[in-house]
Amino acid sequence: MGRKAQPNVAKREPVATTPINFRMPAALRARLRRFARERSLGEAEALRLVVSEHLNELDDEHDRAEADRWQLDQALATFERYRRGAEPIVSADEIDALFAPFAEGRRARPAR
Repeated sequence: MGRKAQPNVAKREPVATTPINFRMPAALRARLRRFARERSLGEAEALRLVVSEHLNELDDEHDRAEADRWQLDQALATFERYRRGAEPIVSADEIDALFAPFAEGRRARPAR
């Protein structure tokens, strides 16, 4: 007798967790259950997913805010160098001349 081939199912490694016990308003619990059902997840897994995604969004927002601050600091430093005369002024003609070869190369390509 031949053995039936087992489906290729990835096994999850156990993750050490600490249970959390908290009260959840009925309306919020209903939303969680609906969310879980729509994604074929258990409630606990759905809750972990929601929390993880929200925390990732907060981390991303924090990173964007830091990048914005860095860019502002760079712009202010450049402006201060310009005010002191330490930053040269480049004319529009010089900028156009610098980018002209790239613009010409783009125009020379056949349309798709």
